[in-house]
This record gives sequence, C-alpha cells and structure tokens, in this order.
Amino acid sequence: MNYEGYDQLKESTRLDQHHSVNLFATYEKKINEHNLKVTAGYNYELQKYKNNSTLRQNLLSEDLNQIDLGTGVQQAGGNASEWALLGYFGRINYDYQGKYLLELDGRYDGTSRFPSKSRFGFFPSVSAGWRISEEKFFQSLKPAVSEFKFRASYGTLGNQDVGTGNSNLYPYIPVINSALSKWVVDGNQVQTLSAPNPVVPDFTWEKSTSLNLGADMGFFNDRLQASFDWYDRKTTNMLINGKTLPSVFGAASPKQNAGDLQTKGWDLSINWRDKGKLFDKPFGYNFGIVLSDYKAKITKFDNPNNLLNNFYVGQQLGEIWGYSIDGYFKSDEEAKNWKINQDYVDGQRTGSPGEWSQLHAGDLKFKDTNGDGVINDGKNTLSDHGDLRKIGNSLPRYSFGINAGFNWGNFDVALFFQGIGKQNWYPNTEAGMFWGTLGRPYSSFIPKDYESKLWTPQNPNSYFPLNRGYAAYSGGELYYNNDKYLQDLAYIRLKNATIGYNLPTSLIRKIKLEKLRVYFTGQNLFTFTKLKSKYIDPEQITPDGADVGGRAYPFMKTYTLGLDVTF
Repeated sequence: MNYEGYDQLKESTRLDQHHSVNLFATYEKKINEHNLKVTAGYNYELQKYKNNSTLRQNLLSEDLNQIDLGTGVQQAGGNASEWALLGYFGRINYDYQGKYLLELDGRYDGTSRFPSKSRFGFFPSVSAGWRISEEKFFQSLKPAVSEFKFRASYGTLGNQDVGTGNSNLYPYIPVINSALSKWVVDGNQVQTLSAPNPVVPDFTWEKSTSLNLGADMGFFNDRLQASFDWYDRKTTNMLINGKTLPSVFGAASPKQNAGDLQTKGWDLSINWRDKGKLFDKPFGYNFGIVLSDYKAKITKFDNPNNLLNNFYVGQQLGEIWGYSIDGYFKSDEEAKNWKINQDYVDGQRTGSPGEWSQLHAGDLKFKDTNGDGVINDGKNTLSDHGDLRKIGNSLPRYSFGINAGFNWGNFDVALFFQGIGKQNWYPNTEAGMFWGTLGRPYSSFIPKDYESKLWTPQNPNSYFPLNRGYAAYSGGELYYNNDKYLQDLAYIRLKNATIGYNLPTSLIRKIKLEKLRVYFTGQNLFTFTKLKSKYIDPEQITPDGADVGGRAYPFMKTYTLGLDVTF
C-alpha cells in the first residue's frame, strides 16, 4: 500500500522580531501664573518576520521524527517580510491661571507601506479650553453651576493601514506569484508564474481632519455632571478599492486613495450622584447615561454612473437598498394570473423542475414600484435602480449605556445596561438560525417555533413564505434584500448586576478580619430586542463585518457568588 502523502514529517522555524525606540524630553517653566510645558520626541519601529519549513515523506521509523529519516519527496518553503515606522513628534501646553488652556501638537511620520516619494506626512492639531466658571463674572452662578468648561479642537491624523498579511505590506509593488502546476513534463511538475494584480504606485497617507466642539458642566456642587461633544470629521484620500472596473478588465480595482468621507456626530454624558441618610443610615445613589450618534456620507469618489454596487457621491454610509413586499399570493390562481414578471428575484424558482417552477400560493409578491411590469434593479444606478429603494442602514444609531446604583447601610447594588437605538441587518445566506430550511434544506438547526412561522393554507398570515429549499440562497426570493425581512438590531441588555452586603465591623473583628463582603454578580441577565429571532444575539452581529450571518455563539449568562475578605 502506498502511504505517500500521509506518512510524512514537517518542521517549521519562525522568527518574529519587533524593535522599537522611543526617545522624548520634556521642559517645564512657570512664570507667575503662566505655565508652559514643551515635549519633543522620536519614535522608530521595525517589525521583521521570517518563516522556513521542510517536509519529507515516507519515513523509515514510526518512533523517531527526523527529516533525514525520510526517503520520499522532500519539499522546502519559506517567506519573509518586514515593515517600519519612523516619526518625530512635539507638543506645547500652555495655561494661564487654570482658566485659559492651549495645546499645540505635531507629528511627522513615515511608513514603509507607501512609495519612497510619498512615505512621510505631517499631522498637526490644536486644542483650546476656557474654564468660564473661573471668571469673576460667573461667580454669582456658582451655587447652581459649579463648573463650566468650553473646549474646541482642530487637527489631522494619518492612517497607513492598507490591510493585514504579508501581501498587504507592500501594496504599491506588483507581485508575480509562482506555483507548481498539475502538468508533468519529463517527470517534473511545471513551474508557473501568474500575472500580478494591478497596483496604483503613487498612493499615500489617508488623512482625517476633525473639528470638535465640546463642553463640560457641573451643577449643584458637581452632584450633576454633564459633558457634550459635537464633531465634524473629513476623511480624505481614503485607502479603499477604486472605481468599479468592467469585468473584461480581468482583475479587481486596486487599493488606492480613492475617495473622501464626511462624518458628523455627537456624544452626550450625564451623571447624577448624591448622598444623605435614609432611616438613620447612610444612603447614596447614582445614575448616569452615555448616548452617542453619527452619520457618514461619501463626498468624493470616481463613480460617474453612480453604480449602487460601489461608493457614490452623496451616499450615506451603510445604506441598504432592497425591494418592497406586498404580502403573499393567496391562491395558486392568483399566482398563475400574476401580470408582473418577477423572474429576476425568483431564479431559485425558475430553476426548479416541473410544477415548482411556477409561482404558488404562499410565494412572495414583490411590488412593482416603477410600474414597468418587471421586478429588477434596472441599471443598478442612482438614476435607474428599477424597483429598488433605500430600506435601511447597517450603521448603529443612538448607542447608549446606562449605569445606576445605590448603597444603604451595608447593602450596595450596581446595574449596567447597554444597547443600540437602531441598526438594520438583512440576514444573508449563511444566517441559518434565521432562515432554517429556507436556506439550506438540510439545515442541522431547526428552531422549535419554525414550523409555526411557515406559510400553509391553514396559516396564511405566517411570518415566512411557502417553504422552498435554497430560497435564501443566490437567486432565491429571500436572497434579495427586502423590507419584510429587514431586521432591526435595536436592543437593551442588562450587562451586569451586582448585589453586595458588608458584614458589620463589630461582628467580623471578632474573627480578626477588617472587611468581609458577600456579593452576587450576574452577566447578560436579560435582553429586549426588536430582532425577530430568539436564537441570534443582536450584540454579536456585525452587518458590515465578520459575522454577517449571525453565526457567532451568543454571550452567555453567568452568575457569580463570592466573598471579598480583608485581613
């Protein structure tokens, strides 16, 4: 019996080195009520990676693992890469009487990821603050407004991240890949070379320039504290793939400085804390909320036809385009006499044999929103998008966190909630815990309530349509984004709850202890969500990221009972 390919030994060596140098100096000077601080520095990083491997087949011994005990085919391989960063930075801080604050920053950075002529960039910023509450004219308001500080900043940051992995360390250099083909000539596999992917040789730093206005306030001797920030960030020379190229080009559009983006948003934080007595025992409580929101839109991109499958000027980042659903066909007769052609969104049906290639009762009715008698995406452009329309957005809106707590006597309670106000997600073909057999008909996961959600003549008002295998796969009626199955990931979750009790000091000192606290903590105790599936965790889904199918294992509920002991 030939064991070649199975009886083998492979050994690898790997060298991974990271060298860094950070040098900085600080100078401080105080003259009367003027305070000055100057910092300057140098930063250098070098990352080196090297890997070698050797493989030998048909070993002479089952017990000894050595490459030279192999008698069969021997293979060797390896790769190496490195990247480097170099930067100079400086900062000047100035304040007068603790009322007027000024900071100037500057960085001059270079990276090996860009061509030599465009490796360096200068990134300055300035910020200022005014503690209005320290002015004489404000003193009369102090009993009510204990602190009032206004802040403003304007500056630029650079981004050199063009992706991960060795293939993205030098994206401006075309790379010819080599491989052994399956063709054998003169007893040897033929070595092949493939044409390199196209590159843009002159790209450089992506820059984000931000204007930020904010205020910090304290009321009633700082029992009530509030902070608000508004920002307008313009990202220019975005490091993204460029314009959509025709399929005859034969390759994807290379990464380049291809567009500009504007993001506007705000952050709000409010906290209340107070203490007193309740039934002659010390009582304290607190409540706080953090709330934020933002929107982003494309302001520059080379897409003259405004194709919807790429960025276009004016596009709201995260837009979801889809079709409108007008319920189900109530009978086979209604489906048979349907005058609107919806074969484009029913490829899975038209590819079925015999009777199942026809529309039936329980199939989805798509709205002909442009009135041309055909359901499709037109030219898939902003001016001609057929029956498509904007049905949602995948970016999170109104992200929030809520904390609350109190202590009374020896008891204490702390709660923390978090959530999102709105975020849309259309389950993709891999969302098996949502689609069930409407995705893969051989799905290993069938929700307990799944059957009750499927259309049948006895259940005409069901959530899901007539059960067709692969309906959520390419070409199926559920594959295309639509407003009926678009999900809202809005949720609120009790992330943490802690209840504690400190045993009385008079009791624990009898056993030579300073403190003994008993506590119970629960994590992820309950979740309220708009998501129409109790088998998918709304916090785990990343509509534009790695888990677009909602397949990540949900966060577990955990319970902890413990003791804190101080001797």
